[in-house]
Amino acid sequence: MKCKCGAGWFIVMAVMLIACSSEKERLIEGKWSLTHTAVGGSPSSFWFKANGTVIAPWETHNYAMQSEGTYDFIDDTHIKLTMNKGYYQSNVYVFEIIKLDDKELLLGGTYEVLHLMKSNEKE
Repeated sequence: MKCKCGAGWFIVMAVMLIACSSEKERLIEGKWSLTHTAVGGSPSSFWFKANGTVIAPWETHNYAMQSEGTYDFIDDTHIKLTMNKGYYQSNVYVFEIIKLDDKELLLGGTYEVLHLMKSNEKE
C-alpha cells in the first residue's frame, strides 16, 4: 500500500511541475519593453518567442543593434539567456525571475532589477 501511495504522490508532483513550467513559458512569450533606463545600458526590449529564441534590440550612441539567442528556464525562479548573434554574441546571462504575470516582468540582474511591461505588439 505504501508503494502505491508514494507512486501517486510522485505523479501528482510531476504533473504540477510540468504545469508550472508551461505556465511560465506561456506568460513570458511576447515582447517586453523596459520601463526605465538601466544602469550601464541594456536592450530596449526582449522578445521571447515560443520556439525558445529571444531577440534583444539595443540602441546606443545613435546606433541600432540587435542580438539574438535562446532562453531556458533553469528552475522556478531563474532564466538563462544565451546570445549567439549580434551585439551580445557569446554572452550568457542568468536572471532571477522576481515577478512574471501577463503584464509585468521583473528580472533581477547582477547590478539592478530590470522592470519590463508586456507590449501589445504582435509578430
